[in-house]
Amino acid sequence: MKNLYNIDDWTDNCHLRLGEILIESGKIDLIHLAMVLDIQRFKKMPIGEILISMKILSKEDLNQALYIQNEIKKRCNNA
Repeated sequence: MKNLYNIDDWTDNCHLRLGEILIESGKIDLIHLAMVLDIQRFKKMPIGEILISMKILSKEDLNQALYIQNEIKKRCNNA
């Protein structure tokens, strides 16, 4: 399991989606992701907002996961 609060744990992949980051960090599981993606098809909301509204994820963890996702993209673009 990777630490959501340690960017150095996330240097091995340049193309992680938010759901993948949340699963790899143990914040959600595959059942949560499948459920949220199903809801997203009908509600057209970002998965982070759905997870927060369902009280599965905290705003702090969502913001950190988005930060990790952004930093991964930056590092890969600079490599």
